[in-house]
Amino acid sequence: MHRQSLRALIAACFVLSAAAGAAPPPVAATAPGAILRERVLDLVNQARARGHHCGKDYFSPAAALRKSSPLDEAATVHAKDMARRDYFDHRAPDGSEPRDRVRRTGYRWNLIGENIAFGPESAEEVVAGWLASPGHCANLMDPRFRDMGIAVASGRKRGHIYWVQEFAKPAP
Repeated sequence: MHRQSLRALIAACFVLSAAAGAAPPPVAATAPGAILRERVLDLVNQARARGHHCGKDYFSPAAALRKSSPLDEAATVHAKDMARRDYFDHRAPDGSEPRDRVRRTGYRWNLIGENIAFGPESAEEVVAGWLASPGHCANLMDPRFRDMGIAVASGRKRGHIYWVQEFAKPAP
Protein backbone atom coordinates (compact mmCIF):
# COMPACT_ATOMS: atom_id res chain seq x y z
CA MET A 1 0.00 0.00 0.00
CA HIS A 2 1.33 3.46 -0.80
CA ARG A 3 2.28 5.72 2.08
CA GLN A 4 -0.36 8.35 1.16
CA SER A 5 -3.08 5.70 0.93
CA LEU A 6 -2.08 4.29 4.30
CA ARG A 7 -2.21 7.75 5.91
CA ALA A 8 -5.65 8.37 4.38
CA LEU A 9 -6.90 5.01 5.69
CA ILE A 10 -5.59 5.73 9.20
CA ALA A 11 -7.15 9.20 9.16
CA ALA A 12 -10.47 7.76 7.95
CA CYS A 13 -10.46 5.14 10.72
CA PHE A 14 -9.78 7.84 13.32
CA VAL A 15 -12.60 10.02 12.00
CA LEU A 16 -15.01 7.07 11.88
CA SER A 17 -14.19 5.95 15.41
CA ALA A 18 -14.44 9.52 16.71
CA ALA A 19 -17.74 10.06 14.91
CA ALA A 20 -19.11 6.78 16.24
CA GLY A 21 -18.28 7.86 19.79
CA ALA A 22 -15.72 5.10 20.21
CA ALA A 23 -13.92 5.27 23.52
CA PRO A 24 -10.18 5.81 23.47
CA PRO A 25 -8.06 2.78 24.31
CA PRO A 26 -7.74 2.12 28.04
CA VAL A 27 -5.03 4.12 29.75
CA ALA A 28 -3.61 0.97 31.29
CA ALA A 29 -2.95 -0.41 27.83
CA THR A 30 -1.44 2.70 26.28
CA ALA A 31 -0.02 5.13 28.83
CA PRO A 32 3.60 4.96 29.90
CA GLY A 33 4.03 4.04 33.56
CA ALA A 34 5.08 7.53 34.64
CA ILE A 35 1.95 9.12 33.17
CA LEU A 36 -0.29 6.51 34.79
CA ARG A 37 1.43 6.92 38.16
CA GLU A 38 1.00 10.69 38.03
CA ARG A 39 -2.69 10.37 37.12
CA VAL A 40 -3.45 7.95 39.97
CA LEU A 41 -1.52 10.12 42.43
CA ASP A 42 -3.44 13.19 41.23
CA LEU A 43 -6.82 11.46 41.60
CA VAL A 44 -5.92 10.14 45.06
CA ASN A 45 -4.76 13.57 46.20
CA GLN A 46 -7.97 15.15 44.86
CA ALA A 47 -9.98 12.74 47.02
CA ARG A 48 -7.77 13.39 50.05
CA ALA A 49 -8.14 17.16 49.60
CA ARG A 50 -11.97 16.91 49.66
CA GLY A 51 -12.37 14.35 52.40
CA HIS A 52 -14.42 11.23 51.77
CA HIS A 53 -16.89 8.77 53.28
CA CYS A 54 -15.43 5.28 53.35
CA GLY A 55 -18.42 3.12 54.14
CA LYS A 56 -19.83 4.50 57.40
CA ASP A 57 -16.62 6.34 58.34
CA TYR A 58 -15.86 9.88 57.26
CA PHE A 59 -12.25 10.87 56.63
CA SER A 60 -11.53 14.59 56.85
CA PRO A 61 -9.33 16.19 54.22
CA ALA A 62 -5.75 14.95 54.46
CA ALA A 63 -2.37 16.13 53.24
CA ALA A 64 -1.39 15.19 49.70
CA LEU A 65 0.64 12.02 49.25
CA ARG A 66 4.11 12.22 47.74
CA LYS A 67 5.35 10.04 44.91
CA SER A 68 7.84 7.45 46.13
CA SER A 69 10.14 5.63 43.73
CA PRO A 70 10.84 2.80 46.21
CA LEU A 71 7.10 2.29 46.71
CA ASP A 72 6.62 2.36 42.91
CA GLU A 73 9.28 -0.35 42.71
CA ALA A 74 7.60 -2.53 45.35
CA ALA A 75 4.23 -2.10 43.60
CA THR A 76 5.76 -2.95 40.23
CA VAL A 77 7.36 -6.14 41.54
CA HIS A 78 4.02 -7.33 42.91
CA ALA A 79 1.88 -6.28 39.94
CA LYS A 80 4.23 -8.01 37.48
CA ASP A 81 4.42 -11.12 39.66
CA MET A 82 0.62 -11.41 39.85
CA ALA A 83 0.35 -10.90 36.08
CA ARG A 84 3.07 -13.44 35.30
CA ARG A 85 1.81 -16.12 37.72
CA ASP A 86 -1.91 -15.36 37.27
CA TYR A 87 -2.93 -14.86 40.92
CA PHE A 88 -4.56 -12.02 42.83
CA ASP A 89 -3.61 -11.63 46.48
CA HIS A 90 -1.65 -9.41 48.85
CA ARG A 91 0.45 -12.44 49.77
CA ALA A 92 2.68 -13.70 46.96
CA PRO A 93 3.13 -17.45 46.38
CA ASP A 94 6.58 -17.16 48.01
CA GLY A 95 4.86 -15.95 51.20
CA SER A 96 6.01 -12.34 50.90
CA GLU A 97 3.66 -9.58 51.97
CA PRO A 98 3.61 -5.83 51.33
CA ARG A 99 6.01 -5.10 54.19
CA ASP A 100 8.54 -7.56 52.74
CA ARG A 101 8.37 -6.11 49.22
CA VAL A 102 8.73 -2.54 50.50
CA ARG A 103 11.59 -3.47 52.84
CA ARG A 104 13.48 -5.01 49.89
CA THR A 105 13.53 -1.61 48.17
CA GLY A 106 15.38 -0.05 51.10
CA TYR A 107 12.44 2.18 52.10
CA ARG A 108 12.34 2.54 55.88
CA TRP A 109 8.73 2.65 57.02
CA ASN A 110 6.78 3.05 60.22
CA LEU A 111 3.36 2.18 58.77
CA ILE A 112 2.43 0.51 55.50
CA GLY A 113 -0.71 -0.31 53.54
CA GLU A 114 -1.50 -1.84 50.18
CA ASN A 115 -4.46 -1.74 47.79
CA ILE A 116 -4.75 -4.13 44.85
CA ALA A 117 -7.26 -4.30 42.03
CA PHE A 118 -7.94 -6.65 39.15
CA GLY A 119 -9.50 -5.54 35.89
CA PRO A 120 -9.88 -1.74 35.84
CA GLU A 121 -8.71 -0.30 32.54
CA SER A 122 -7.96 3.28 33.58
CA ALA A 123 -6.63 5.34 36.45
CA GLU A 124 -10.10 6.83 36.93
CA GLU A 125 -11.74 3.41 37.11
CA VAL A 126 -9.26 1.94 39.60
CA VAL A 127 -9.37 4.96 41.95
CA ALA A 128 -13.18 5.06 41.81
CA GLY A 129 -13.27 1.36 42.69
CA TRP A 130 -10.94 1.82 45.64
CA LEU A 131 -12.97 4.80 46.88
CA ALA A 132 -16.16 2.70 46.68
CA SER A 133 -14.64 -0.07 48.85
CA PRO A 134 -14.55 0.88 52.55
CA GLY A 135 -11.26 -0.88 53.34
CA HIS A 136 -9.41 0.31 50.26
CA CYS A 137 -10.84 3.80 50.72
CA ALA A 138 -9.62 3.89 54.33
CA ASN A 139 -6.08 3.13 53.16
CA LEU A 140 -6.31 5.81 50.50
CA MET A 141 -7.65 8.43 52.92
CA ASP A 142 -5.56 7.53 56.00
CA PRO A 143 -3.88 10.80 57.07
CA ARG A 144 -0.95 8.91 58.61
CA PHE A 145 0.30 7.86 55.17
CA ARG A 146 2.70 10.32 53.51
CA ASP A 147 4.08 8.43 50.49
CA MET A 148 2.51 6.39 47.69
CA GLY A 149 3.67 4.08 44.93
CA ILE A 150 1.55 2.63 42.13
CA ALA A 151 1.98 0.08 39.36
CA VAL A 152 -0.10 -1.71 36.77
CA ALA A 153 0.73 -4.84 34.79
CA SER A 154 -1.17 -6.74 32.11
CA GLY A 155 -1.54 -10.49 32.30
CA ARG A 156 -1.58 -12.89 29.36
CA LYS A 157 -5.36 -12.89 29.00
CA ARG A 158 -7.44 -9.98 27.78
CA GLY A 159 -8.80 -7.98 30.71
CA HIS A 160 -6.26 -9.35 33.18
CA ILE A 161 -4.96 -6.03 34.46
CA TYR A 162 -3.34 -5.98 37.89
CA TRP A 163 -2.98 -2.81 39.96
CA VAL A 164 -0.94 -2.40 43.13
CA GLN A 165 -0.91 0.72 45.29
CA GLU A 166 1.54 0.99 48.20
CA PHE A 167 1.17 3.51 51.04
CA ALA A 168 3.68 4.28 53.74
CA LYS A 169 4.59 6.53 56.59
CA PRO A 170 8.37 6.82 56.60
CA ALA A 171 10.31 5.87 59.71
CA PRO A 172 11.69 8.83 61.67
